[in-house]
Amino acid sequence: MRYAARMADDLDALMALAQAGDAEAYAAVVRGVEHVVRATLLTATADPALADDLAADALVHAWDRRDQYRPGTSPRAWILAIARTRLIDHQRRVVRRERHLAEIIRTELLRHRPAEDDPNLEPRRRALEHCVASLEEPERHLISLVYAEGLDSAGAGDALNLRPETCRQRLCRLHRRLRSCVERRLAGVAS
Repeated sequence: MRYAARMADDLDALMALAQAGDAEAYAAVVRGVEHVVRATLLTATADPALADDLAADALVHAWDRRDQYRPGTSPRAWILAIARTRLIDHQRRVVRRERHLAEIIRTELLRHRPAEDDPNLEPRRRALEHCVASLEEPERHLISLVYAEGLDSAGAGDALNLRPETCRQRLCRLHRRLRSCVERRLAGVAS
């Protein structure tokens, strides 16, 4: 660890070496800033596991973008800015997923709703929410890719390492399962 002694003194010089591809120099920079990055993210999220994931993501992202670092800038501030951006991106994804889940539910309700004053509207919405919540995470992820991210079956298939045909088949099965689940729940409520 030839950089350990220099770490506290000159993170900027270590960052210059890291820009040239010196992974050991970047590891020294990481050791110098990781606790601050994690603490900042932990304060913002109040979730230790999420803070760790976002901190690791930010540090990897900083390594990938090391050529964008401007010498003379504080490496700590630069990496913290990246970490905050990754946190904002994460929060936006969460909000988008929730918004799109609500949109999926609304669309499904509109498809089966004969009139605005349908008395089955609220029970149908609750049934659909329950059915979507009961899906496994990979199934919810597929629905999110198609409806939230706006991907077609080929794009969702690429994201999930599936053939487009396989992805289309899974979507069709999911739609059938959701419709069937909603109808079963509504029949159970009515009887």
